[in-house]
Amino acid sequence: MTPRESLLLIYALYDRWAGEFDFACRKGCATCCTRSVIMTTLEGELMDDRLSAQPDLLPLLETGPGNGHAPATTTNQFAAACLRGEYADEAEPAWDLAPCLFLRDNCCALYPVRPFMCRSFGSRVRCDRSGAAEVEPFLLTLNTVILQCIEHLDRGRPWGNMYGVLRSIGNRRRKIADKETSGLLIAEPIPGFLIPPDEADRIQGCLRLLLDLL
Repeated sequence: MTPRESLLLIYALYDRWAGEFDFACRKGCATCCTRSVIMTTLEGELMDDRLSAQPDLLPLLETGPGNGHAPATTTNQFAAACLRGEYADEAEPAWDLAPCLFLRDNCCALYPVRPFMCRSFGSRVRCDRSGAAEVEPFLLTLNTVILQCIEHLDRGRPWGNMYGVLRSIGNRRRKIADKETSGLLIAEPIPGFLIPPDEADRIQGCLRLLLDLL
């Protein structure tokens, strides 16, 4: 099984699992669709294929923000530090809450190939009305585990803000010297999972299915 096939199966599994939660999110609710989306190169390649079929969207990458917001560590780097009992005190870059470049009438123009971070947003209340999301604690744990698995699938390749990753892929495809990787990190393998003890039993079934895809 290729990493891309595994990624698509992870997406399908998540759609099934997320269907068990009661979300207030509906089409046209785009409060969470900002420019602070993080993803792997593997996810970016899916998006790049779609962008090639929608050339009207490509100029947005040239006029949009730079590499944008990204954490100081990848999800698996952060997990490794936590498991070692180390907690970084470094200030994280501020989130860019401006609307995503790929929004059209508050709907995603790349919805079928959106990265997992976009798929993982889900609130029990309307964020545009309440001012903040309310997320089931177990869903946060599940999201973190899946982010770790997706990063593991693409270990050794650039990871970071969606726009920086897409520009890097586009430059490589066009055989242009890649100047966009300076703001990107490198995806790493899973060092162990960040699972609260009280959720360990509940997540075991999901975890077994995910590990079979890695």
